[in-house]
Amino acid sequence: MIKPDWNIFKAKFSENPQNNFEWFCYLLFCKEFGQPYGIFRYKNQSAIETNPIKNDNDVIGWQAKFYDTSLSNHKGDLLSTIEKAKRDYSNITKLFFYTNQEWGQGRKENDPKAKIEVEEKARELNIKVKWRTASFFESEFVSVKNQFFAKHFFTLEKSIFDLIEEQKNHNRNILNEIQSFINFNGKKIKIERNDICDKLKNKDQQIFVLSGVGGVGKTAVIKNLYEQVKEIIPFYIFKATEFELRNINNLFKDFGFQDFVKIHKEENNKIIVIDSAEKLLDLENTDPFKEFLLNLIENSWKIIFTTRDNYLKDLNYEFFEIYNIAPFNINIQELDIDELNLISKRYDFPLPKDEKVLDLIKNLFYLNEYLKFYNDDENELDYISFKNKLWNKNIKKGRPAREQCFLQIAFKRANKGQFFIVPNCESRILDDELRNDGILGYETAGYFITHDIYEEWALEKIIETEFIKRMTNQNFFQEIGQSLPIRRSFRNWLSEKLLLEDDNVILQVNPVKFFRLNQPKLAKISA
Repeated sequence: MIKPDWNIFKAKFSENPQNNFEWFCYLLFCKEFGQPYGIFRYKNQSAIETNPIKNDNDVIGWQAKFYDTSLSNHKGDLLSTIEKAKRDYSNITKLFFYTNQEWGQGRKENDPKAKIEVEEKARELNIKVKWRTASFFESEFVSVKNQFFAKHFFTLEKSIFDLIEEQKNHNRNILNEIQSFINFNGKKIKIERNDICDKLKNKDQQIFVLSGVGGVGKTAVIKNLYEQVKEIIPFYIFKATEFELRNINNLFKDFGFQDFVKIHKEENNKIIVIDSAEKLLDLENTDPFKEFLLNLIENSWKIIFTTRDNYLKDLNYEFFEIYNIAPFNINIQELDIDELNLISKRYDFPLPKDEKVLDLIKNLFYLNEYLKFYNDDENELDYISFKNKLWNKNIKKGRPAREQCFLQIAFKRANKGQFFIVPNCESRILDDELRNDGILGYETAGYFITHDIYEEWALEKIIETEFIKRMTNQNFFQEIGQSLPIRRSFRNWLSEKLLLEDDNVILQVNPVKFFRLNQPKLAKISA
């Protein structure tokens, strides 16, 4: 139970106690009369706080008054409110007054003279006054049934509202650097995906898997959906790596998981997104996520997973075999050559001559990078030069210390398997450079890499560097380690080297001998 303490209330909301009192009363009024989605109001609404509501045979309005002195001192204000309410809402039958004060007892009668006059005026106008004075806030309805609200307004501890606000900030941090369009020469190139958003809104389906290659725009679709519904329904985004936990309660600071579930229990429509869900397959302890998922399903959350194509089969198997769930699969395709030609003509830029670069920019992430640093000779770049240019323009920027800092972050994150990292780098590089450029994001728990592709670039750069520096092949594998992100990056790195017929791999190292001598290490990495 939370006992009201108006001194704490005034201290906590000293900048505007009246405004916060109105919010508190609004929440309680909506709870009492079953208005989970709120009540329409105008800015500076006349006489009452919101439009009246209909309840059985009554038309009910309400007003919140936060006073520093007794109610009798505010008789004129109360009378004026009643008169204006009847003038502006002629059919109103009940008026609820919420206040932090009590009526003082009268000398000759129990009711003080001011209270009697206010109620007589209300009767003249056919309005019944209902008092929600200080004693109301001590009732079971407030202190027990709505203790989440009471805790926020009457204690200095963090409340469930703080948790919700932190999660909203987390959403913004994850989506902040995700672009849903490409800027080029002052124009916006946008690939419409409204049909996918419409599918994700399907009320008959609870579990979705949104798949596609890295950079194709999966999270951009989530961002578009979030912008459409964030003011209407609860919508939260988590990265799969955040579930590397010992206990699911560790996901929320200062609160338990069941607190989060309970505060949203009465919401009919609510969405949670698990981004980069392929990394769920990397979790050492899957029990916390299982508990999280099963609770969400039981409480009717819509759950959207995003994943790379390569892991779709494994993820679907997990859902079928472990969770007994049949998700609805939606795939996002890269641009085809006809779409790419149409965009290049419409926005007047030549396509690259190198076939591998052309194939790469069918992916929206790389098309954005191609156009972000576009100049007249851009279409002459070969594949290696193009990728080196992206690294130098985005990550290195002529600053070796900046490059080394980012490599350290990516490698530490790969080995720890955690979303947030606290790196040992200069704050100027972390905040003034990498954060400002949108490469890193930050929350209290630490720094995070804003896009998986940046992390993949860094891991492949580490593998390339260690391969060049190697004394022996065994030494090479010892240096890069065996973390799951490194294994994935090694496969991509080796495949690309073979595709490009890189002499450093094919000629200087005998492939048969290389694979035979390093079979134990390669077996772990390929796993």
